[in-house]
Amino acid sequence: MIQKAFFILLSLAAASVCYSGTWKQDGKPVPDTSWAKSDGDFGAQLVFTDKPDELFATWEKPGPVVVLSETPTAVRGGPPIVGVIFFTGCATNDRGNCELTFDFKVYRPDGKPWTPQSGEMWVDRPAPPANHMQLSVGNIGLKVEPEDPLGEYRVQADILDKVTKKHMILERNFTAVESR
Repeated sequence: MIQKAFFILLSLAAASVCYSGTWKQDGKPVPDTSWAKSDGDFGAQLVFTDKPDELFATWEKPGPVVVLSETPTAVRGGPPIVGVIFFTGCATNDRGNCELTFDFKVYRPDGKPWTPQSGEMWVDRPAPPANHMQLSVGNIGLKVEPEDPLGEYRVQADILDKVTKKHMILERNFTAVESR
């Protein structure tokens, strides 16, 4: 399990900061990855956590620090991991609200579709302040049942900004392992 602290001080999470539409780490631009991308001022990251309740509770408290327990694995028959999206820079409609949606698609180790899910990322809500990171409203729970195969699963988040019509696809893998 990977532990990461996310520091939010008029910026984005962790050392990844978005100014002028570029993810930055230690003040230097970071190229897009499959799971963290930017397009103009809009940026998004897909992260898996094994402690979603802790993340959601901490997120609601005022303050500059959110501790996130991030994981690359899910235990077969164990508790679910949750895929969340952090974002910044959504465009606003004429009412000053963002209109972000997502479609999650999950693929099993053999490439077959596993669990699709659509939902609200940030719909009819005011834009977060400039250069501030926001946690999406919706997420996806991923529970590997005893009959599900072990191995690497691929999660794809297809994000749409309905105001600008910008489309972004984030992908991240997790590994299903046997319980110990």
